[in-house]
Amino acid sequence: MTESGKADRLRQARQKAGFRSATAAAAALGAKPPTYTSHENGTRDFGDAEAARYARAFNVAVQWLVFGIDGDDASAPDAQPAAGLNERLKRRDPKRADAGHRVYELDVRAGAGSSGVAAFAENVTRNGVTVSKDVVSAEWSIPADYLNGELRIGADKAWIVEVFGDSGYEPTNPGAPGSLFPGDRVIIDTSDTRPSPPGAFAVYDGVGLVIKQVEVIVSTDPVRLRLTSRNPAYEPYEVTVEEARIIGRVRGRISAM
Repeated sequence: MTESGKADRLRQARQKAGFRSATAAAAALGAKPPTYTSHENGTRDFGDAEAARYARAFNVAVQWLVFGIDGDDASAPDAQPAAGLNERLKRRDPKRADAGHRVYELDVRAGAGSSGVAAFAENVTRNGVTVSKDVVSAEWSIPADYLNGELRIGADKAWIVEVFGDSGYEPTNPGAPGSLFPGDRVIIDTSDTRPSPPGAFAVYDGVGLVIKQVEVIVSTDPVRLRLTSRNPAYEPYEVTVEEARIIGRVRGRISAM
């Protein structure tokens, strides 16, 4: 049985999204009505994947839905999703919005608790890893002022990847700065591959793309890296630079609010 607060927040999110009943929401989601209803009335818990799915559908933050904690700018279900930033800029200043850069989102199921799906093939190359156009799941238009000025990333050096799994946050402290939740997107700077200073990076580990905290282990030859998750349920591990190719540093996060 799930905690009542979690189920209550799911119901609030569904109502704010305009669905008059749990049955109507289930139909829109393509879910079985008894399953969705049990999640909303609290008789059955739902996991990370379902939470991310509901959060996207109802335009709320995963961390708010699961834990009831504030997002970066809002915690209530009626807040606008971050993905609407460019559209809001267009209403205020059409010329500024038109200056947005196109950034590809890759459907490689990055991170989290385990390695991502091996989806690398051909057509687009970053730091020795080539991906197929087939794995481009979306194209984002990000304002130039934000991408170049705030994040300091060139448009041709940025990738967006969705986060899966639970390794990106500490379950006992999910509100810690820098936490990543299922359904979040990370903006990767593929021009920054040096883990000095240490930080969050996208790494191709030979199987797929993972998002890990990466640091150099001093006085090692060949140079070795330590890859760590925020969730202590996952043990840190060490690899050589050749064994794990760093694709880029995580510069930003996009979350539904």
